[in-house]
Amino acid sequence: MVAPKQAPDYPWAIYLASSDHRFRLLVFDFDTANFGADQARTDSDRLAAHLDELGVHYLRAHSGSTGGQHIWVRLGEDGADAAAVGELNRVLDQHYATFDNSPLSKPRRGVVRPPGAPHRDGGRSVPYLAGAELQQALERVGRGTTPEVVTWLLARHPHTKPMGTISAAVRATPIRISDPATDPHLDRPRRPLSAATQELLDTAPGKRADRSAIAHSIFLGMACAGHTLNDARTAAESAPGLVRLREDRDSGRDDLARQWDRALQRAATFAYLPEGNNRQEPLDEDLDTIERVLAVHAARFAQPGGESDERILYALITFARAARTRTLDIDCRRLAQRTGLAASTISRRLRVLAQTGWVTQTYAAAGTRAASWTLNLPPKGWEDPDATQGNPPPALEPASTLLTHHTHDLWSPRPGLGATAARIHWALLGGARTTKEIAGVTGYSLKTAEKTLRRLSRLNLVGPGPRSAESVKGQLHSAAKELGLAEVSAGRRERHIIDRELFAWWNDEQAWRRRKGKKRGPKRNAGMATTLALPIDGPARIKYGRFPTKPGGRADYRTARDIVRGNLAPAERVAA
Repeated sequence: MVAPKQAPDYPWAIYLASSDHRFRLLVFDFDTANFGADQARTDSDRLAAHLDELGVHYLRAHSGSTGGQHIWVRLGEDGADAAAVGELNRVLDQHYATFDNSPLSKPRRGVVRPPGAPHRDGGRSVPYLAGAELQQALERVGRGTTPEVVTWLLARHPHTKPMGTISAAVRATPIRISDPATDPHLDRPRRPLSAATQELLDTAPGKRADRSAIAHSIFLGMACAGHTLNDARTAAESAPGLVRLREDRDSGRDDLARQWDRALQRAATFAYLPEGNNRQEPLDEDLDTIERVLAVHAARFAQPGGESDERILYALITFARAARTRTLDIDCRRLAQRTGLAASTISRRLRVLAQTGWVTQTYAAAGTRAASWTLNLPPKGWEDPDATQGNPPPALEPASTLLTHHTHDLWSPRPGLGATAARIHWALLGGARTTKEIAGVTGYSLKTAEKTLRRLSRLNLVGPGPRSAESVKGQLHSAAKELGLAEVSAGRRERHIIDRELFAWWNDEQAWRRRKGKKRGPKRNAGMATTLALPIDGPARIKYGRFPTKPGGRADYRTARDIVRGNLAPAERVAA
């Protein structure tokens, strides 16, 4: 990784990993798109404080004119393994609302603009320091730090494990991409397309269908079946379902190779079960079926509690796709964080969804283990003949995109606009234009649709023509800032993490008290605890000491919460 002697006057970036896919640089990127510059600065201050206490040298920079933040750490020795960095990437995303996990999620293609590089929206990446201080900082950072910093940071950030794993009996073999330069495809036997993929390929999209989403679904199915880029090109020449790609090509924008690479990279993360085991495809087909039914019957979620049910089901779909199973150990707080709902709401609505047949509780919660739930196929009464016509929800990747939209701070309860406004705005993004169309898609009355449209219009969220994802994010953020809602999600995220730590701490305390024989352990913290400076992980009782109690011996949760919060957010902030 060598920077050019003469820096270009256009945006440029450097790779974070070397050709062996081991990370030589870690860059923690805090973005301003969703929560603004103040929250990005606060989040970067918190992470920098952790690095200070660990004795790790780093370089901070303003990424551009919008207030984004970069923290650079150079790794010594042989760098860090991509899997370990990926886990850290996932965990930091749980703790920092503005953290952008894109750079550290792609060892092959992860790049970041270094200090000095221009930003496409104006300005440059500028280090916090200057002159002799900057030179000294560069020398310290240049010496590198041990790759164990990845483990240290994991220990400093309490986290939940990924939901669900594939059992050892059906563990997937490593997936390689063959012929990346000439005819890229997954290194697996070629097999016929699934029925769902073939149907999408053979069916012309309807007038309101998202043709980009259909093309992505087709390519994803082809990639999973071991098909190649040349197969994709051949199909795109005449297949009705890929009409969008032909339109792009005829207008001078041949995007087929990029779309295939995007589908290929996602397919490579799916479990592949060789030796005739075809259990992967049915899972994807089942989840596609559930997702289509939710889109077709979106109007049925306009009833009380339905808006929460809809978000929960979409969240379960995203977790099931990642875990490669419809049976999941569900941490209510993590599910609440994904849906933008309260943990108590999640617990209550899961029971309602169980009564209606959408989910089944496989195992009850016990101790620190979360309850296990199975996401079922659509229950009786939710079938629809149009659900097989290949019309997905109005988004490129419906479940994750819908949740990203619906969990924005703007749609929080009062003084936010609420879940009803979120669904109506989503309908606008999907192509609904008239009040009657919006009412038909969402299930709300004409009066509710008209009233909500007026509120959206006052915040400049209603406009003619299609809008890019970036422009929509900007509009939502501006509206949330105007209503004073810029840090709602960040606060909710911190509360969920603190609640999980309190629960683990109390369980450790209970286990210690029940243990027979002479008891030894750390002293009880009388008040606010100092953060643990050692780069180790361990039981909550080791990290925080004995659980605080009131004079009568009852648990003092207020003091305990302050102790945990102090551990998550070091008191000493890093100066500019």
